[in-house]
Amino acid sequence: MVDSDSAAASGSRWLVPLAILGAVILAWVLFRSLSGSGTPTASAPVTTVATTATDAWAALGEMTRMKLPDGTELNVPALGVEGKLIKYLNDSAVAVSDTTWFDFDRLLFDTGKATLQPASQEQVGNIGAILKAYPNVKIRLGGYTDNTGEAAANLKLSDERANGVMAELVKLGIDPARLSAKGYGEEHPVADNATEEGRQKNRRISLHVTEK
Repeated sequence: MVDSDSAAASGSRWLVPLAILGAVILAWVLFRSLSGSGTPTASAPVTTVATTATDAWAALGEMTRMKLPDGTELNVPALGVEGKLIKYLNDSAVAVSDTTWFDFDRLLFDTGKATLQPASQEQVGNIGAILKAYPNVKIRLGGYTDNTGEAAANLKLSDERANGVMAELVKLGIDPARLSAKGYGEEHPVADNATEEGRQKNRRISLHVTEK
């Protein structure tokens, strides 16, 4: 028969190996957990809206200086909307037309919201400067979306975005009486909604001159 002291000694001999084994298993589990939470290696980059917009902005050409009638100088892309708008306003032979719209080309909104991202402020500021230099000009802002999601929600979002841009222009000192804004939702697409590039083009704010 094994006495109690011998049994206790025998049991205690197993405690140390078991403790070591438990520590090894715990360390292995923690290592696997930390390894799994690391940054995975991606086989291809993920295309984001911001990336798509940056590529589109790069296509607008080199930055150039443009002087306004009041002496203000703007630093704008050679093919940007600012230059097109200034050319239109300077051409007295071209009458105001309901079909003439100018698309903002450097605006970014938070996804699904009417909040302008900081990168958009430069172009909003340029349009504000142009309106100050041409004090007789009145404009309407139109908001548009792609056809993703519910039409009613898109219409509401487009209206909020158009009015949001108008509010930014008012903050810059433009008389609200010279401005109006309306959302058109999915109406009047300018590109194919079947592609991401097309949807990106359709999500836009446009400017229409109502009076020169």
